Amino acid sequence: MLVCLTMRDHVAFFDTLLRYEIQLWDALDGAVQREHGLSLGRLRALRVLRERGGRARVQDLAADLLITVGAASKLVDRLERDGTAHREPNPDDRRSSLIALTPSGTSVLDAGLATFEATLADCLAVEGAAEGDLAPITARLQRLLDHLESRTRAGVAS
Repeated sequence: MLVCLTMRDHVAFFDTLLRYEIQLWDALDGAVQREHGLSLGRLRALRVLRERGGRARVQDLAADLLITVGAASKLVDRLERDGTAHREPNPDDRRSSLIALTPSGTSVLDAGLATFEATLADCLAVEGAAEGDLAPITARLQRLLDHLESRTRAGVAS
C-alpha cells in the first residue's frame, strides 16, 4: 500500500520532532546540571573524548559535535578550566594538540552518564510502551539522518 505524505505531514513531523528534542534536551541538561554542575554539552564532549579512546583533536570534537572548530576550541577551554580535560602535544602533528580526559573528567563523566541514562529512561518511559518500541523509531530516524547527510555531502542541502 502506497502512503502519500503531504506537506502538512512533513511540517507536523518537523514541529513535533523539534519540540520533543528541545524538551528532552532541557530535561537531561537540567538533571545533569543539578546533580553534577555539568552542562549536557560538556557531558557530550567528554563522551566523544571517551569514544575516541580518551584523546581527540579539536577538529575531531567539532566534527562529532556538529559545531565549528572555534566553538569546539572554546568548549575545550571550558573543559580545561573545569579540570575535566587538558591539551597535550599531538605526537603525529606538532602544529596541533590533543584533548585528553583527566582522571577528574573520567569521574564526572561516569557520574554524569549515570544521571543522564536514568533521566533518559524516565523521559522515554511511556505508559503502554513495550521493550524494543524505540528500535524501529531509531532505525527510521537513522535512515532519515543518513539521507540528509548524503544530500549535504552532495551539496544538495546546506
